[in-house]
Amino acid sequence: MAERLVTIATFNELTEAHILKGRLEAEGILCFLGDEHIVGVHPFYSVAVGGVKLKVTEGDVMEAKAILARIQEGSSQFDYDSIDMAPPVQEQPRSLVCPNCGSDNVGELGIPMPFMSRRYTCYNCSHAWKERK
Repeated sequence: MAERLVTIATFNELTEAHILKGRLEAEGILCFLGDEHIVGVHPFYSVAVGGVKLKVTEGDVMEAKAILARIQEGSSQFDYDSIDMAPPVQEQPRSLVCPNCGSDNVGELGIPMPFMSRRYTCYNCSHAWKERK
């Protein structure tokens, strides 16, 4: 059975709602914004529709309210140790050499396309070839 969504906060400003939604999501809480589009398009309608509503599932209400309370009192600390901040490892490009003359003065022809084999040319002997995988 699906859990019911509960409104835990309302905002007149869409930006503030998105910031706090992002913070709750960073803490692992599934949340949604209600009426965000109507307030985004017509900000003066915010009061008429009751503002932007930050909603969480019933099971996360207490934890989400506690996080919002910590943020409002300014004592909220995010656990950056739980996030992997290491940059992705990039493969080193292998050095290309011309199969004709052995020179490393080579370049790629055209625009590289991931689904096509690459074509190279040697600037010393003008030999052109396709990459073999």
